[in-house]
Amino acid sequence: MEQIAFHALDEHQKKLMLEVALGNKGKCVSVSKGMCGEIYVFDQGENVSPRYVCAKIPKHLTNISIEEANNRFVNELKNQLSYNHQRFVHWAFDFSEVLGAPLALFRYWGSDLEKVIRKPELSSKVEKLSILVYVCSGLSHCYKHGLVAHQDLKPANIFLRNIKSEFRGLPDLDIYNMALIADFGLANASLDSSVFGGSRPYMAPEQWDEIELSPKTDVFALGVILYELMSGGFHPVGIKLSDYWPIPLGNNSKKWTKEDAWRKWAKSASINFESNPPIEPEIQSLVHEMLSVDAPDRPTIDNVKNSLLDIIQSESPESSAQLEFLVNYFECNASTETLKDRWPYLWKRWQQFQLKFEKSI
Repeated sequence: MEQIAFHALDEHQKKLMLEVALGNKGKCVSVSKGMCGEIYVFDQGENVSPRYVCAKIPKHLTNISIEEANNRFVNELKNQLSYNHQRFVHWAFDFSEVLGAPLALFRYWGSDLEKVIRKPELSSKVEKLSILVYVCSGLSHCYKHGLVAHQDLKPANIFLRNIKSEFRGLPDLDIYNMALIADFGLANASLDSSVFGGSRPYMAPEQWDEIELSPKTDVFALGVILYELMSGGFHPVGIKLSDYWPIPLGNNSKKWTKEDAWRKWAKSASINFESNPPIEPEIQSLVHEMLSVDAPDRPTIDNVKNSLLDIIQSESPESSAQLEFLVNYFECNASTETLKDRWPYLWKRWQQFQLKFEKSI
């Protein structure tokens, strides 16, 4: 009898099959869909640490074959494995399959930058900027290990881990909401498969022009994110992004669902600084540089990190000193061992997984 394909099942059936296939991962409590994959979150129980884990499965797309989708997924994971293990990069801890579909297992952190942006009253200026310092550190690590451009850097792809709830006795500072860069589904896609796309509000001019990308492509996206974070969810174009994209709320214009509108904006990168709350001059200046239309005119990711640290220093010297210490510590202690030496079990699982799902297309 021919095996039923996972993607032929309805959502309820998919959850049940995953619970059976994964066995000890508990009950599937939520599902979300990204550009390249589907995320299933499992609750392992309140007495288990970590309580929540998630399984990522490549999305079944109509314009490519299942084999090619699986191949791209393997390539995504291969990239991600080469970037870990660093504190500010999200990592997989196991690989498996369900009804012929490949899946990767990750810890689920429960929060991301998009949630922080939508509830700006929960975050101080120092906390917001420290999150982006961690993002810069993670990206810099990835660039040193083969990443050319993430291509889909956006708030929903920056997970947050609040270590203050995990470790007692930390100073009373707003710097312990650590970022983890996630979703490498489009990482280096311009080189690997001639795909230049990303999430439209964050795409740099060179992505729209389909010309050579670089780390400064991500700096442009991070400039948009910095503006959003400090303006309470507004995009530099002057709209509250979640009210217009990806789905307009109420009777809002559908203009920002279209490619042309975002392409036109990226080519000018005009910035509306009339937000409420207002964005301070030193942050305005940094956003201007990061959103330069010409990539060479943008600062490097390390320049951005240092600029953010300078702003935090003027706000809270104690926070800046502790933040610099943490970032330097985790950068210096990022593993330099191969996966085989560092994590033999995962390396063996990865070899089996790669052998099964990586095909020559």
